[in-house]
Amino acid sequence: MFLGIGQGVTWTGMWVAAATGVAPEQQGVASATASTSQQIGSAVGLAVLVAIAAPASRSGIADFVGGLQTAVHVSAGLTLLGVLIAFAIPSPKAAQAPAASEPGTPGESATTVSGHQQHCSPG
Repeated sequence: MFLGIGQGVTWTGMWVAAATGVAPEQQGVASATASTSQQIGSAVGLAVLVAIAAPASRSGIADFVGGLQTAVHVSAGLTLLGVLIAFAIPSPKAAQAPAASEPGTPGESATTVSGHQQHCSPG
């Protein structure tokens, strides 16, 4: 149940974040990179949690449960750490100072495209 709720809340935002700022012709590459990263992270994460739980589980059922509890606690701690890191990262809008655009000569207007100022003469 919690997995379904968590995935429903986060997956849409994750895919939007992966595609934000990517040129339309590169959207497939961005999506594939995000998907591959998610799959590798899941595999490595599961392997680490099994390695944490396995040594204690060789002695009996009580040690097995203790190992699983340890793995769940480590997973919860890493999740909390990830949340704290995510909130600590400044948003792109807050990191950018507003740029003043001054037209170069009378009759020109200045526009900014991809961070570069372009001057357009009427006419």
